[in-house]
Formats: sequence, structure tokens, C-alpha cells
Amino acid sequence: MVAPKKLNVKIGDVVEIDGRRYDVVSGKLSGVTLEPVITTTVADVHAERGCRPLSGQEFEDLFGALPSDSEG
Repeated sequence: MVAPKKLNVKIGDVVEIDGRRYDVVSGKLSGVTLEPVITTTVADVHAERGCRPLSGQEFEDLFGALPSDSEG
């Protein structure tokens, strides 16, 4: 018999169980439930691919002055 474990988590947290990541989301009736993570952050992509964000100067060197729609 396996004893259930209590987690001190809140909705929006991400937990890792046996190397798999899960989002903590609102349960249908009450409490919370775990769902496989469906979102990937930029930091996750950089870590997976072994890269880093461009500096402002590197971005300018690569893309120069991009056209703007003057809305921000």
C-alpha cells in the first residue's frame, strides 16, 4: 500500500515528480489537481538548447532598425 503525500502547494505552482513537471490547477469539485505542464518559458528553451538571450547590442547588430507601426 502506498501512503499519499501531502504537498504544500498553491494554484499556479509547478511541481516535479519523478522527473516530470506538473502545473497545480484548480480541481473540479474542490482543492487542486496536477496536470502535465503545457507551458514552456523562454528560460526553459534556453536551458534545453544551451543558449542565452541576446544582449541589446547583439540584437541591434543582427536586426538593425526594424520597421515600426508607431504604436509603441
